[in-house]
Amino acid sequence: MGWQQALEDVLTDSPGVFGVAATHLETGKTAGNLDDQLFQLASAFKIPIMVTLMREVEAGNIRLDQRVTLKQDERVPGSGVLQELDAGAALTVKDLATLMTIVSDNYATDLVLELVGGIEQVTAHMHELGLKNVHLRHTCWQLLNHCVGMNEPAPSEAGFHEYERREDTGEYEIILDVSKPTLENNVATPADLNRLLIMIAQKEILTPASCDLMLDILRRQQYNSRLPFLLPEGTKVAHKTGTVNAVVNDAGIIYLPNGKGTIAITVLSRGVTEKSAAELTIARVARAIYDQAMGAE
Repeated sequence: MGWQQALEDVLTDSPGVFGVAATHLETGKTAGNLDDQLFQLASAFKIPIMVTLMREVEAGNIRLDQRVTLKQDERVPGSGVLQELDAGAALTVKDLATLMTIVSDNYATDLVLELVGGIEQVTAHMHELGLKNVHLRHTCWQLLNHCVGMNEPAPSEAGFHEYERREDTGEYEIILDVSKPTLENNVATPADLNRLLIMIAQKEILTPASCDLMLDILRRQQYNSRLPFLLPEGTKVAHKTGTVNAVVNDAGIIYLPNGKGTIAITVLSRGVTEKSAAELTIARVARAIYDQAMGAE
């Protein structure tokens, strides 16, 4: 059948618009759908953030073992666990990077962004790597603010509670629609995000040790209802999910058994009508590509 046909078959009657980029690292075989279009990344933008963090670590500007103290008035809502902890806990930078990735912790993410010099530095680094279609504008705090019609530039205790109130009551008007794939939002093409994954997997950027650390963290992902969901039990997948409003994403590396190699795959979406159906579509895309790669062709 071939990779492209298998992908197109899965995406027939899909519950939304899906952009896909998939590459077999060892042979260069590819499949894609709308892979040169911009999509909102949601928490998949935490992959570029982790790469930028490791660049700063290698430059000697940040240490993975240095500790950052949690503060009550800097909490960020949404996904993650740090917002639930008492103030005063001091976590290492490596802990923050791990939580940012494996449970998509928003507070950890914004603490890492502060360490690397802000979201603009991440975009600049992606462009330095040649990934000109990665554009990041919002921290997690700012993104969540826009989701409930707020526009507070920085976290505060009052802002945290106002976010929760609006989220709970639904009493708000949208100022900026974060789901739109425009340069006002955190966007990238599937092709460029997948290229970043390939760079990490093939140790093209940073040191091999840094790439191995990032892949190890990505392999510890706790949200596995997308790319890995329909793959054979025991299949290793290093990946990062993302969800906001009608956007359901996942991007990562699938490690094939029996010496069959490695697949980098990015699935981004917009206009999703049902989250669970979108998750299943991502899982079906991954399985279709996996089966093609494991076949004789």
